[in-house]
Amino acid sequence: MKEKNLSKNEPRFLLALHSSTESLGIGLTDLNSQKPIFKKSTIKIGKDLSKYLFSSIERILPSISWNKIAMLTVATGPGGFTGTRLTIVFARTIAQQLKCQIEGVSSFKLMAYRLCKKLNENEVEKPFWIKQNLKHRGIVAGKYQLMKNIEKKSIIKIEELEKPHLIDQKTKMYPVVDASEDVSEDIERLLKIGLESYKKKNKHNWNEVLPIYPTSPVKIN
Repeated sequence: MKEKNLSKNEPRFLLALHSSTESLGIGLTDLNSQKPIFKKSTIKIGKDLSKYLFSSIERILPSISWNKIAMLTVATGPGGFTGTRLTIVFARTIAQQLKCQIEGVSSFKLMAYRLCKKLNENEVEKPFWIKQNLKHRGIVAGKYQLMKNIEKKSIIKIEELEKPHLIDQKTKMYPVVDASEDVSEDIERLLKIGLESYKKKNKHNWNEVLPIYPTSPVKIN
C-alpha cells in the first residue's frame, strides 16, 4: 500500500477498531468534514475474526480507499488475545505503510466513560477502579479519574491512572465497578478520542501500540 498525497478537499478518514470481545466494532468518520458524522458497525463474529476482519472493514470502508486513512484508533484490550491482536496488527500495518497517526486505547478506558455513571455523588471526585474476574487467573483491573468541566459540571475527559493489569485479590479497590460490554457505545467513544488526538496532532509510534492481555496468573495465597 503506497502513501498518497491527498488534497484538502479529499476525504481523510479516521478508522476505529474494537475486537476485545466476541463482537467486532468498526467506526469511521471523515476528518475533513466540519461536522463529522460517525458511521459505525457492530458484528457478532466470535472466534471467526480472522476470516471476516478484512471483509467487515470493507463494508464500511472499501479497500480502494484505505490509502485515505489519516488516523487509526484501536482498542488494545484486555480481551481475547487473538481477537485483540488481529485488529492491532492491521492498524499497525496501515499506520506504518501510510505513516499516519495511530493511538491505542484500553477497552477499560473506553467503558470508563459509561461506567462512571454508576458511581455515587461522593465517589465521582475520587479515582475509581474497573475490574473483571478471570477464570482461574484472578482479577484484572484498571484505575481511572474523571476530569470535569468546572463551569458546566460535565465530564470532559477520563485519565487512565493505571492500565488494566492482573492484581491480587487482597488489593483494596474503592470505589470499584465491574467491567461490562457495550461495543456499540465504546466504538463511538474510540472515534471521539481519535478525533481529539488528530486535532491535537498527537504522535504515537505504530510499534508502541500493543495488546493488553493478562498472560501470567496471579499467585494468591
